[in-house]
Amino acid sequence: MTSEIFPDITSAALAKTLDAAAARQKTIANNIANVETPGFKRGTVSFESELRRVLDASTESEIREGLQKLTPIQETDYQSPSRPDGNNVNIDAEISDLARTSLKYRAAATLLENKTGMLRAAISEGKK
Repeated sequence: MTSEIFPDITSAALAKTLDAAAARQKTIANNIANVETPGFKRGTVSFESELRRVLDASTESEIREGLQKLTPIQETDYQSPSRPDGNNVNIDAEISDLARTSLKYRAAATLLENKTGMLRAAISEGKK
């Protein structure tokens, strides 16, 4: 569906980045909500390395196909140190991740908005 709405690779990649940032924000919010839940293991979302792999493909058709299939990967973090109650959520790290994710989301949204604005301007100028 993304390729139908955003026909170019840049816009499709930005749209997927927005999807991943939204998924990451939900995961971080869940982590924060469960900071005091005994035994809770924090969730993570990985996306950027897979996006890089897709964008490094050799042909445009491979990139388009890869972007169409690309989804954020949600995982449970069993590696981070746990407190005595088994919970491994570090509230300071979560707040920092949330701020970083919000900045990435705003940047991608702004870029996509600017790209859309340029297309609107080109269409408007073409009508004259």
